[in-house]
Amino acid sequence: MVPQVSYKTMTVPTTVCRPESRQQNVTVCRMVPETQMVSFNATVCVPERRTQVVNYTACRLTYETVNRQITVDVPYTETRQGTRSVCKPVAVQETQTVCRDVGQWETRCFTDCCGCTHSCQVWAAKVVTEQVPVTVYKPQFVEEAFQYQVVVCRPEQRTISEQVAKPVYETKSREVSYFVPVEKQIQRQVPRTTFKPVTEQKTVNYTVMVPQQVDRQVTVPVCTMVPKQVTYQVPTCGPSCGPGCGW
Repeated sequence: MVPQVSYKTMTVPTTVCRPESRQQNVTVCRMVPETQMVSFNATVCVPERRTQVVNYTACRLTYETVNRQITVDVPYTETRQGTRSVCKPVAVQETQTVCRDVGQWETRCFTDCCGCTHSCQVWAAKVVTEQVPVTVYKPQFVEEAFQYQVVVCRPEQRTISEQVAKPVYETKSREVSYFVPVEKQIQRQVPRTTFKPVTEQKTVNYTVMVPQQVDRQVTVPVCTMVPKQVTYQVPTCGPSCGPGCGW
């Protein structure tokens, strides 16, 4: 028996929700504003101007001449003696070794390539060394006195006149004005808004989902067992089969 799948069309009941528009009367309450003018007493501060005489102290400056002793430094030139080192050249006799040529002219003969004989004057040098006296100048430092000018300051007392300011205080009076807050009762009209509930009927539209039974065609698979013939080869037992052979 082998399974075999086949498809079958069948009718099944199904519930479907369909939208449906409906109307309903409902009671609606809304707040209606209502404005009225009301009176109330208010306290306000009104500035009031007043005057007052006050005394104050005034300061003014007066100047007077005052003599004062001061010390000033007066510069002057002063001659002073000093000692300094002076470099002077001094002549000194020394002996130096010098070389001097004391040679002479000599007549010499020579033969050229042609076999001719010629004579010429040739200087025969003779260098001798001798000691000669020379005068050289060497530096020598000598201390000597000299005069130089310097500027120095010495204190000196002097009298100067200067203007000195002195404060003088005086008492004066003046009239000043100022403002004082004064409370005052006034009556004002202000708007006052209140809300009054108002009830009314209103028709509203709404949608509901209404269930409905409908038949629907569906295709479903059906599995059935059907006979089927198959051919296969059955093995036989021989001498090589063991004791566990089931045939």
